[in-house]
Amino acid sequence: MNNTVKFSLISVALTSSLGLLNQAFAQTGTEQQPQVVTDTDWQESATSVTTLKQVGVGTSTPSDALHVIGNAIADDPLQPSHLVTKRYLDAQIQNITSQSAAQQQQIKSLQDRVAELEGQYQMIRNDYTQMIARLDEIEDTLSPTGRNCLDIKTQLPVAATGFYLIDPDGENMGVSAFKVWCDMDYQGGGWTLFANHKDNIVNIQEGEVISPADFSVMKAQRWQALRQTVTGGMMFKDEHGRITQVYQAKMNNANCRNIYTDDNLAALSTWGEYGLIWHHEDTNCDVSWDFAGVILGDKDSTRVESYTYQGASVIQAPNSKTRFDVWPYGNDESSRHQQNELLYFVK
Repeated sequence: MNNTVKFSLISVALTSSLGLLNQAFAQTGTEQQPQVVTDTDWQESATSVTTLKQVGVGTSTPSDALHVIGNAIADDPLQPSHLVTKRYLDAQIQNITSQSAAQQQQIKSLQDRVAELEGQYQMIRNDYTQMIARLDEIEDTLSPTGRNCLDIKTQLPVAATGFYLIDPDGENMGVSAFKVWCDMDYQGGGWTLFANHKDNIVNIQEGEVISPADFSVMKAQRWQALRQTVTGGMMFKDEHGRITQVYQAKMNNANCRNIYTDDNLAALSTWGEYGLIWHHEDTNCDVSWDFAGVILGDKDSTRVESYTYQGASVIQAPNSKTRFDVWPYGNDESSRHQQNELLYFVK
């Protein structure tokens, strides 16, 4: 083969190799050649951003501000000064949002539960109120009704002490039927409570229902109707359970005051210096040493020291010919030394 042919083959081979090499260089340049982002000082490739400037990452005196492209820098910050990725912040915000939503749901559940319990309480309260009202109706329906407690005791000898409905002046006449406390045990039973009183009460109050639990006296119209039915006298019981009694004849024959003298029990103390609901005297009603009486008043006597009988007491002076039929206080002329409270009954 001559030299001309050899040279031509070599030239073709070199040309082909150079073409392939240029093609390879062209491809490599496409992947690695940095692109200018905003100016010639910052260059971006597919995986990084580079600069020759002194910027604020690891530099105490940067000459230029850090130019961050994309999300940077710490995926999971280890120190408070670390910058974090948007993905990390989004995750934290989502977590906080989820916790807040859960707490709001718990609050809503608690509020619903409170509303439910309040509703149940109101229902129970309404049921209780209705039950009490119904019991009152049943009690009034089942209770034997008479003019007084003695009538009820007569109708039902086994009737127990407690509240009953009475109508002293009869159905559809005068006062309406009302509830009273009946003592069915002491002195044969059948006693109607008309007053519960104690010493040192300044103003005596009328009560809707007179009971052993509260201090008050019977309303005037009811008292006036009840006293017309009395056939057995009066009984008094103090806080120690001691009984004083005066029979009907002595009660009616009192020459100074008896249960028919005053129409208003709450105003007894306006008479003189006492509050005498029953007063008998052998002479002339001047409260000398020959008298007996029952006090239901709201102030003490100021006449002399020996007459300081307080608001609730019974008295029988040593010289009185009229004595209580039952007297539990020995030789004392007055119960005031031995008691402070009295229940007042008629029969």
